[in-house]
Amino acid sequence: HTVLSEAVTTKRQRENGATRPSMVAKLITHAKAMELHQKNSHEPDDELEKQGLELLKQMMDLNPAELRSVIAALRNDESLSLEARRATVCSSLLIISKNNPAAAVALFTESSDLLVDHEIANYVFSTSLGEWAKMNPLAALEWTQKNALAHPNLAGDDAIQTIIAGAAQNDLKLAFKMVSEMKIEDFSSGLQSIVETGKTPEQRTAILATLREHLNQLSDPAERQAYMNESLETMGRSLSNESFDTAESWLKESKLTPEESSYFASGLSYFETKQDTGRWIEWMEKTIPQDKLAENVDNLIGQWTQQDYIAAGKWLTSAPAGPAKSAAVSSYAITVAEYEPQTAVQWALTLPTGEKRQETLVSIYENWPSKDAAAALAFAQQYGIKTKAKP
Repeated sequence: HTVLSEAVTTKRQRENGATRPSMVAKLITHAKAMELHQKNSHEPDDELEKQGLELLKQMMDLNPAELRSVIAALRNDESLSLEARRATVCSSLLIISKNNPAAAVALFTESSDLLVDHEIANYVFSTSLGEWAKMNPLAALEWTQKNALAHPNLAGDDAIQTIIAGAAQNDLKLAFKMVSEMKIEDFSSGLQSIVETGKTPEQRTAILATLREHLNQLSDPAERQAYMNESLETMGRSLSNESFDTAESWLKESKLTPEESSYFASGLSYFETKQDTGRWIEWMEKTIPQDKLAENVDNLIGQWTQQDYIAAGKWLTSAPAGPAKSAAVSSYAITVAEYEPQTAVQWALTLPTGEKRQETLVSIYENWPSKDAAAALAFAQQYGIKTKAKP
């Protein structure tokens, strides 16, 4: 990958009319030398890598007809092992994709019998198609439509999502239009492809503005809600791995409605929020509708408790009283009951007497460790819980 990344940033004029046959011969010789070296040593060979870099530089200067001839010769040369042919063709196509991604996609298609289901090859194809979509998304989309029957493994939903992501780099309106018009099987992945291109606050703001504009063009209320829900949930997932302060600053500027904020909150995950989890729960209490609070807090505190119940309990101890803390206490108690039921009971009893507290106590009983059946039975009798056989 080092050789490839260096090659794509450097270009020189072809040396003294290098011919296609000589280029093929050099590539084959180099591929054989690399394969032999890899069999005999785990250490990189600086000289071989340098030679590979020089060859890849020269590949960048071949015209489309020459590239096709070179790829065909490499693909069909059985003096190379299957793996060596795949690796050499993939390296060549990755170089081509930087300057001529449309040609790289076409050449990949012609070699699909050699490359199909190969992990690196799939990356090369996706990269080439994505680069093409950045330059000309409609042409890339037309290619998938024409090739859907002949090459379903290359021109399916994954390819369309790659094109949508590429289109989103330069034309957000077109990207959202594609999601609506292509009727892909998993439309949420299409929306995710767009939302995940927002790496900066400015980009995220542009995505949100274009999303709202697109929603105004949808006549079906259920479809509008699904688009907003999926898009904002994805934003929540992608934003929650940033610092809380950075994310909150953008949220204030974006002026999400309470309902929109609840969709955003549903994408939050402890695996991204980590040390800011408590602050996110407090943000939810101040921001999202009360009828959406419990389910969102449950998800976040449940994950936190499973991963670090000591830290979650410490936050609960100092958290201000309110609906968010009550929801968090219930979720924490139910989760921790599996391994520390007595601690769970203590937390449940901090809840006000009523339906929520009783539901929590019942759930604690249901999660009580089976190895301590006697204690579970005594607990159930004490709090009027109907007992059932414990596994």
